[in-house]
Amino acid sequence: MESTSGADEPVEEEATDAEVIDPVARAEELANKVDELQARLETAERNRTPRFPVRISGYGDVGFFTTQGDGAGFRRDIGHAMFPDRNGVGWVFYGDLLATQINSRGDVADLGEAPGVDRFDSVNSEGNPTFLVNELNLTVNAGLGKSALFTSSVNFTPRSGTDFKLGDSFDVDLVQLEWQPTEDGKTSLFIGKVDSVIGHEYKTRKAPQRFGITPTLLARYTTGTAVGIKARTILAGDHIVLAAAVTNGSFGTEQFHFFNEVDTNSFKTLSGRAALRLPVGDGTFEIGPSGSWGTQDGAADDAGKMWFAGLDAELSLTRLALRLQWLRGKAPGDDLAMTYSLDLRNGGYAEADLIVTPMIGVLGRAEFRDAEVQQGMDRLYITKNWKATAGLRLIFNPHAILKAEYSHNGEYGGVPGIPDDVVTTSAVMAF
Repeated sequence: MESTSGADEPVEEEATDAEVIDPVARAEELANKVDELQARLETAERNRTPRFPVRISGYGDVGFFTTQGDGAGFRRDIGHAMFPDRNGVGWVFYGDLLATQINSRGDVADLGEAPGVDRFDSVNSEGNPTFLVNELNLTVNAGLGKSALFTSSVNFTPRSGTDFKLGDSFDVDLVQLEWQPTEDGKTSLFIGKVDSVIGHEYKTRKAPQRFGITPTLLARYTTGTAVGIKARTILAGDHIVLAAAVTNGSFGTEQFHFFNEVDTNSFKTLSGRAALRLPVGDGTFEIGPSGSWGTQDGAADDAGKMWFAGLDAELSLTRLALRLQWLRGKAPGDDLAMTYSLDLRNGGYAEADLIVTPMIGVLGRAEFRDAEVQQGMDRLYITKNWKATAGLRLIFNPHAILKAEYSHNGEYGGVPGIPDDVVTTSAVMAF
């Protein structure tokens, strides 16, 4: 029986479409698809907005300083020889404890040897030229939606330990939540540990923002941070700036006598500032009063109120900045709680910062402070101090700045002179 299929001849099966595709072409097609998907993924990553964007920044500040004498800015009036009219007080001192500041933190070269107190002398140079890591700062900003921002700042200070104790320390100087309730972003409400509203120096209290190195003689009263609530707004076409705060205590810096992290009385401190801002040439001019009023830190509610009042002005141009501030204040003290009283009769400064070239900047500052700080009838500090400071700043790039300063400290009004001039340097590396 003959086969109708032609068995003696090879049978050719019909090939499918998949079998006739060139393998090389197929591989190229797959590679193109992978490249396309990769491009889409990269585009999506670039356009993706994180739910809570976080930015970490900070800086390191290292330097070298040397001082006249033993590095301390005060002396004891032994036997009341200099101030016989104050012989009713047990210990009388003259000069300024914080005169020999050597960095932007306001640390002093040496706190000296004063009887009857046990101070944390973090530098304690004893007049020796010293290299110092002034500060390491870590700042975290986190966006909490379109109108809220969380900010925190921690300072780390490596220091020498003694008697098997570590000298290294840290301080949390800012923990705040900022909410902007208006679309224009010109009004902000803050809660937490917030910046000051007194004067303007607080805006440049950190090493990368400060044109020079050391704070002014008034910074101890105005540049600290305090726990509470704060509001700030800009009105009238950006010509009026208003700020107010309700806090546990004053905006004094932490190393000064008039500061407490946690309130020790029920009455809070009220602070505020009002300023007029005007365009001038290629910059702005701002001037306004500020002040604070409340129960003194560390004192009982019925011990009286501590207050500060002053006026500040600032002209900011492209290459030149002029800053002035005047301040007065009083604190009643509390003999029972051994809280210091303060009589800041007058204090002020004038500073000029000039950008000579994009790399080179120079500064000059003149200032004075007339004050008495007293603890009952045990101890009294008499200060009539003036200071002249000259400085140089070199900006190698926005993240690397080198500064140098010379400060001459002097006394006036019958207060004996103290050899306590300071030469200090600072290398700031920001990230």
